[in-house]
Amino acid sequence: MSRRAIGLAAAAVVIFFGVTLFTLTRIVSGGSPGCAIAAPVPNLPAALRSLGGFDQSFDANSPDQLAQVASNAAGAVSPNLNGTTPLPPVREIAAAAGQPAAVVVPLTAQQITGGPPRVAGLVSFFVGCGGRAYFGSVDDISSLGSQAPTGFPEVTSASAAARLGTTAPQLVYTQTPFTPEWRDTQSGATIAAGE
Repeated sequence: MSRRAIGLAAAAVVIFFGVTLFTLTRIVSGGSPGCAIAAPVPNLPAALRSLGGFDQSFDANSPDQLAQVASNAAGAVSPNLNGTTPLPPVREIAAAAGQPAAVVVPLTAQQITGGPPRVAGLVSFFVGCGGRAYFGSVDDISSLGSQAPTGFPEVTSASAAARLGTTAPQLVYTQTPFTPEWRDTQSGATIAAGE
């Protein structure tokens, strides 16, 4: 083999590995070049660790999958939440830069005394690069009974828009996705999303 042929073969190998590395990097980051906001590693309760499967990522754009995972996680973590009904996932933005977005799945239960179903629990997910959702935690509020809200967030987008004087308020969280606020993106004014 000539030196030229060896040089071309070596260059081809380098290019192949370079393209492979670039492709793998894009897959891991969800195809988003420059994506720097990673979701936190799930800190699973013992009940979920023993079941398995909750430390993986889920499609943040699949409400049915998130609802099913939330329902399974809630029932495993708290027996009070067995048999609850998941509502559509609610998306939230992090108030602080560099924090991941969140998704909260409210779980409702029918009241023994009648009346509308009330929120009995909340399950959070954090969304990282590539639109992948990672399990956050479960909040069992079933003890509130008839004092629990009928939906999450309690303050609707329309009500928040009227109170903030804006047409498109953002739902943001600071400490935990379970207690978000509505924010006017122009003025920065906020109101609690719970009554």
